[in-house]
Amino acid sequence: CLGRTMLKTTTAMNTTLRCFVGRAAARTSVHSHHLTSKSQQQLAFVSSLQSPSTSTSTWLSSIYSARSFSAAATGQAPEIKLYQYHICPFCNITKSVLSYAKLDYEKVEVNPLTKQELKPWSGDYKKVPIALIGEEQVNGSEKIIDALLDTQYVQQFLQSRWNDEASDKDAMTMQQFQNSENSQKWMRYAVDDLAALLYPNICGTLGDSYDAFSYVKNVDSFTGGQKISIQMLGSLAMYFAASRVKSKRNITDEKKALKEALDKFEHEGLDNGKLSYCSGVSTPDLGDLAVFGVLYSVNGLQAHTDSIQLRGGAVKEWYDRMHLSVMGEKAQHQIKLGVTCD
Repeated sequence: CLGRTMLKTTTAMNTTLRCFVGRAAARTSVHSHHLTSKSQQQLAFVSSLQSPSTSTSTWLSSIYSARSFSAAATGQAPEIKLYQYHICPFCNITKSVLSYAKLDYEKVEVNPLTKQELKPWSGDYKKVPIALIGEEQVNGSEKIIDALLDTQYVQQFLQSRWNDEASDKDAMTMQQFQNSENSQKWMRYAVDDLAALLYPNICGTLGDSYDAFSYVKNVDSFTGGQKISIQMLGSLAMYFAASRVKSKRNITDEKKALKEALDKFEHEGLDNGKLSYCSGVSTPDLGDLAVFGVLYSVNGLQAHTDSIQLRGGAVKEWYDRMHLSVMGEKAQHQIKLGVTCD
């Protein structure tokens, strides 16, 4: 009976794995729909297109044109509803951009076992994040970000912010923020490498996996029974899936692999602390936001303690700057009991 339960739960959680591994090969699709009335239950899909997302240049030139949004033409702040998992790194990349651009949005936590919040309106697409921007459905973090950055409102806000925060010669431009070599390099690093390494670090043991799902206790939309089932069955399924992730990526020591990945970011991205941001200027770019979003996704967990607080140095200093820039407040670091520094 337990075996059958685990099999069903693992199947239900397969979509969640996409939030951590195989991003380079992941396929994303975009659907457009229109709401004809508030009470209407059926959603009419205008289009359903898929394209492989294998590079930043690919998603920046997506077949889906964000200019279809009315907000892009009017310069008004878009209405946004984001469907997410709390600990999904790609959801947190999206949220880091939303917060950096000071965009208000409604957040909907999705039950990772049932995906009930996505039924039936999302069609065949049952992954997260999904955003409703106005009346348009956009699937996947990279396409959501692309759509947001293409709106006139966001472009004007960010350019004004950059002009206020830097001198004229050092001010960021939208092209540099989104398409520069550094921005693309560290965006891909966050999506393809760092996010996947976090997964076995937060679900490597049953205890860690159970802790990772403790966020459900604070989700008001879940019933008591749902919270228990998600934390127990979800954590079990993700724990067993962690071994497959490690095997796929030839990881023998997940903590060492994560440390080495952060070493690369510190040496190449931050020039061993000589740079404030991997953008190379006085304000962060999309690469900075992506790396920050991935690391912030495990805030409060042991992996965050190991990666930021106990590591210290240039990465922690960069993280603190990013936290202030994105969240508008200083990071509150809390070392978990029982942890010692070497």
